[in-house]
Amino acid sequence: MANDKNNKEDYVEINEDDVEILGEDGIYRKYEVYKRYQNKNKMKLRYWLPFITAVIYTLSPIDLIPDRIPIGKLDDILLLVISFMYGIKKANFSYNPIINVIIRNIILSITITGFVMMIIIYILAVLL
Repeated sequence: MANDKNNKEDYVEINEDDVEILGEDGIYRKYEVYKRYQNKNKMKLRYWLPFITAVIYTLSPIDLIPDRIPIGKLDDILLLVISFMYGIKKANFSYNPIINVIIRNIILSITITGFVMMIIIYILAVLL
């Protein structure tokens, strides 16, 4: 009899609204949505610190490569682009996977374009 009583207490009826959520891998999805909701209002400034320092570096007169030579501005531009992409990737503005794929593709295309432009500018600087 004691076992029957314990078994009945262990059984908890699940609400119909929760059945879909508790389905295949649903508990994880429910937890993930909860964590995202908690972190929604937190500003992730630490991910933007590299971009802020890159802007300060670009505006400052102290420079690693002088801006007078043609390739001198390239380090500023490359530093800004890389730090901006890092901020976008880490801050994760959207929780929609489709938008994340679009952001990832934009970052990839900007990176490829940046390296191609860097090679073209370097070749032009050497030839001229």
